Amino acid sequence: MATSNTRPSVSRRTALAGLGTGGLGLALAAGSRGAAAQDTASEMAKHPIVGVWMATTRTGPAPSIFSPDGTVTIARPVTQAGPQGVVFVSSEVGTWEPTSARGVHFTSVHLQSDANGTYTGSVTIDGHPTVSEDGQTFVDDSPDSGPTIRDAAGNVVAAPRGQPPVTGIRMGVGSPGFPAGTPTAGTPTA
Repeated sequence: MATSNTRPSVSRRTALAGLGTGGLGLALAAGSRGAAAQDTASEMAKHPIVGVWMATTRTGPAPSIFSPDGTVTIARPVTQAGPQGVVFVSSEVGTWEPTSARGVHFTSVHLQSDANGTYTGSVTIDGHPTVSEDGQTFVDDSPDSGPTIRDAAGNVVAAPRGQPPVTGIRMGVGSPGFPAGTPTAGTPTA
């Protein structure tokens, strides 16, 4: 008994039409995802956290920039004392996302090194600030906020929670955002 080697053939026109339809579907899907991403970015740009803040933390002032693209940059003192002794720290960088009309959750990281420049670990900060109705201050008193301290191998050394609240004042030209009564650079002290 002989078997037939004939296969159904697909014309070039049918194949091209199928590819064109598939390509159109992919283009439409990509376009809708792009529009959704643009809508999210547009909404984030309107969030009241966007801007430059002078945060006051347990360890001192921390100028902070919350950018409309969801990134955050926080400046810290160059040295800090902690579970691993006195260390040198980098700037803190991370991301944020809205949790409500005035609240956000951010996660940022700064790296630590000893006096010889040897990497000794990192600190990850999770914060949950809420901006006031007038948009000029924020407070973070969330029990979920706080640092996670890691050694050079990435092991968690400490993760204290229940820290004192962090507050922030929006910075502006001629208004550095320090709380009333705090001396600023160039201000004479008694």
